[in-house]
Formats: sequence, structure tokens, C-alpha cells
Amino acid sequence: MVQITAVFNKHCLNDVLRELFDNEIEGVTVTEVIGKGSLGIAEKNNAPDLYPKVMLFIVVSNDKTKEIAMEAIRAHTQDLGHGAGKMWITPVLEVERIRTGEKDESALTQPIPRATTKSNTFFTAVDTPSS
Repeated sequence: MVQITAVFNKHCLNDVLRELFDNEIEGVTVTEVIGKGSLGIAEKNNAPDLYPKVMLFIVVSNDKTKEIAMEAIRAHTQDLGHGAGKMWITPVLEVERIRTGEKDESALTQPIPRATTKSNTFFTAVDTPSS
């Protein structure tokens, strides 16, 4: 199990979330942050400008899901040039769903009923490891 953490521009968020949900990756936490990448500071005495971003957290149980999630983030943020953001992977030793006591992979997954026809409606889990 790993946690994918990504920081990127706010205006990309809806596209990233849509791609994740279309691939049935739904345990997502998003928070607004401000920050500065590695472009340098114009003058030594001035504080750097901090820019609004979002930070996205996803815990996944296998490499296939990790690659799908990472590609969903890349596909909608990579072409932004400088300041597009960063993404990193952290090992997760254990996950427990507080309500039921389920652990590890069973705590990350929950069967979600899907519509038989394609629609624009999001189907999200009632409780996820990230919420």
C-alpha cells in the first residue's frame, strides 16, 4: 500500500478528480495550500510569492492502481510548464477503517453500485480511508 500525494494548480482539480472517479479511484482527500516551487527568489531580501495550489492524497493497495492514479494526475497537470506541481509516493504500513475495524486492502475498498448506462453522475464511497 502506498499514499500518493500531489500538489498542483487548483484549476486542474476537477479534471483530475473526474479521471480518478472514471477509473474507480474514489478515496481522495483534497486540501487547499499555498506554496512556492524551486524557481528561485528574485531578490534576497524579499519574501517569495506563494501561489494557491491544491494537495491531493490517495491511498492505494497495489501497483496497478498506483500507476492509474499517477497517470490521471500527470495527464491533467503535466503540460502546465513551470509551477505544474509535484507528486510523491509514501509507503503505508497499515490502514484501518475506524467504523468497522477493517484493515489494509479491505479498508480501502468498498463495492460501489455503478449505473448500467454512462452518466455524468459521480458515485462515491460513503466512507474511505482518506475521508
